[in-house]
This record gives sequence, C-alpha cells and structure tokens, in this order.
Amino acid sequence: MADALRALADRGLLDVPDTEVAVLQLYSLLVFPQMVFEQHGAELTEDLAERLVVDGVEMFLRRYAPAS
Repeated sequence: MADALRALADRGLLDVPDTEVAVLQLYSLLVFPQMVFEQHGAELTEDLAERLVVDGVEMFLRRYAPAS
C-alpha cells in the first residue's frame, strides 16, 4: 500500500508527506470497524460496512488531496 501511495504522490494525485502514517490511517479506516464489531460480538451489516468504506476512502482522499 505504501508503494501505491508513493506512486500516486509522485504523479501529483495525492500529497502524502508521511507515507507510514497515511498507510496506517487508511488501514484503520477500512479494517478497524470490522475488528471492533467482531470483538464485541456484533454484526457489521453489509450496508454499514459499505458506507464506512466509501466514506472512509472519501475522507482519506480529501485529507491527502494535493493543494490546488
């Protein structure tokens, strides 16, 4: 994932000053909700999982959007 983020940054599509942090943030947005639900024995519905992924990626992309 770090290589992919670096490649996007090299192409000017993202502004990622700290790749290590960005990878952890994206991973947390995509995986952490599932882990929390499973840890508490709750079911993450497909609808909620999709909304979390879509919104998480949108939030990540806004955070690392290159300055205009």
